Amino acid sequence: MPAILFATHNPWKALLFRPAFAAFGFDLETLNGQSAALLPENGATALENALAKACQVHSPQHPWTFGDDAGLSIDALNGEPGLQTRRWAGHFSDQVDDQTWLDYLLSRLQGVPAEKRSAHFFSAWVLVAPDGRTYTRQIKWPFMIAEHPLRPINPGSPISSVRIGPPDDLANRQSEILHELQTWGILAQLQAQVVENMPARQNEVNR
Repeated sequence: MPAILFATHNPWKALLFRPAFAAFGFDLETLNGQSAALLPENGATALENALAKACQVHSPQHPWTFGDDAGLSIDALNGEPGLQTRRWAGHFSDQVDDQTWLDYLLSRLQGVPAEKRSAHFFSAWVLVAPDGRTYTRQIKWPFMIAEHPLRPINPGSPISSVRIGPPDDLANRQSEILHELQTWGILAQLQAQVVENMPARQNEVNR
């Protein structure tokens, strides 16, 4: 099965996505350890950013590529922080520590009743095939935000401390991603196409 290049330098994302892609027979490579820099995420939507990433790394050497982008939308805050979740639309730098980010979130939601503390993660995925065809998917994961921390912060994800529902740990995230890929169905379709073409390719090699 072919390898798919994931347009990210983030090793955490590799941990999240690699098992789900492996379930369909695809090896997932990343840019981790490579010097190639991705373009700034200047898109107006997560889908625009994901598409730009996947297309940027698409090449004859990497004919299968994948890009993603995500953000957080809090209803009581009119959709903040949005795409720039960590930076909170420019309020923080990328280096803001988890506790500072969480304290700011809770201060912004102070006085908001429990039933109005709804939010959702949003994600956009783009897969580019060897012929340049693009396949896209957009997802929302709704949840409620607690008034006080429910559990210790999962490093790198301060919202995990106040997210009502299953812990935002690696196993649960991997399960969610696998479920969404199964629902999307595109990897299963591509897997079937690759397997179908394997005998023809093997014959060409044997000639």
